[in-house]
Amino acid sequence: MRDDGLARLPLAARHRIALLGLSVGLVLADSSVVTVALPKILIQYEVEVSTLAWALVSFNLALALAAVPAAWLARRRPVPVFGVATVLLAAASLACALAPTFGVLVAMRAVQGVAGAAVVCAALDLLSEATGTEAEAARVWALAGIVGASVGPAVGGILTQLLGWESIFVLQAPVALAGLLALRGVEARPVPAPGGRPKIAANVALLLVSGALVAALFLLVILLINGWRLDPLAAGLVVTVMPLAGIVATRFARKIEPPWARAASGAILISGGLAALAWLPHAGVLWTVPPQLAIGAGLGLSLSALTERALEGRSGQAVHGGWTIAARHAGVVLGLLLLTPIFTADLDKNEEAALSAGTAAVLDSKVSALDKIGVARDVLVAVDKAKPEARIPDVKKVVDHRDDPDYADLGDELQNQLDRAVTNAFSDSFLVAALLGLLALIPILLGRRDVSV
Repeated sequence: MRDDGLARLPLAARHRIALLGLSVGLVLADSSVVTVALPKILIQYEVEVSTLAWALVSFNLALALAAVPAAWLARRRPVPVFGVATVLLAAASLACALAPTFGVLVAMRAVQGVAGAAVVCAALDLLSEATGTEAEAARVWALAGIVGASVGPAVGGILTQLLGWESIFVLQAPVALAGLLALRGVEARPVPAPGGRPKIAANVALLLVSGALVAALFLLVILLINGWRLDPLAAGLVVTVMPLAGIVATRFARKIEPPWARAASGAILISGGLAALAWLPHAGVLWTVPPQLAIGAGLGLSLSALTERALEGRSGQAVHGGWTIAARHAGVVLGLLLLTPIFTADLDKNEEAALSAGTAAVLDSKVSALDKIGVARDVLVAVDKAKPEARIPDVKKVVDHRDDPDYADLGDELQNQLDRAVTNAFSDSFLVAALLGLLALIPILLGRRDVSV
């Protein structure tokens, strides 16, 4: 059944498919939706940047570990599993919004991950019944997951700026509960036979691609907000480039055959885009647009192809969906645990280099010798004040406090030094992520002929 086949289904079936797709998209958006809100969360709970990553790790780790057990339950009783998990997801979302400490937030994010695993796996089984074919269900399921994961940072940024980061979780609750409407009129059906072992190559490739995408969905946002001082709303709008490119690529993805070629093309585009982010010539939003277009297109191509490959021709599809979700989110955890220490260490190293270069800039400036000491002191104070927020200060405002072009020139030079340092601090992480994307080519190419993997 092609996409136009959905239009021929009864209206009730199409509504059910839309609601189930919404539930899948909501859960997979949850893996990245708080990314733009992390700086605000850091300020509120006063934690280190390396600790802050656990707001993402806890959700993805719990989802990865719970996915396969949840899939076995969903295979036997998809309706009650979907219903109970949806209610639990909504309750955990509200608990995240009201979390009094960072530890409670992390714990509730883990509960969200467990509930989300059950929702996504049960939704795949219910989609098979609603669409009439497992192949069409896999396509809808994959598309909903791609859209959800890629729009998460943009939605989170908009909500954080307009309503506060807590609104992300408050609004999740009613959206999640709306998915319960998909259960109207659904009856229990016989349990299908087991589908055998998972397709290892496709799932390993998904793990590696997902690990690479962490740099685009997590580190790029941190660079925009903490490094280049964008507001969450502006950063959220900037990263909409990726989901838009991903949606367009998914629309035309099936014209690229065979599927392994589509997956390989996507992995190469993701790696190329990440490498381009590692070698940005200057600090500036526009420089990130072409790499984001490449990453978004690669996301749409690779995730759709690999997800369909992992589920292709499988009975007991919910179980194989569980393996697929486990692989994707294990990759996210791998990416977070691998890349976070790299960029935090590089940030410290480049901060020292920036301060040395800034000192030289002050000494070489045309500002009077007596004022140079005061300028240097003011800049160091501004940097120290920004450290608790892990944010690069706007030193031009600190330096350019007189109607004097010499001070303006010095402010521009110092800001350039800081911007260059923070941009360079992310280079190694983007390159490591690009390598993860290229490594995904190995299982993709190994599994291109063997239908059993």
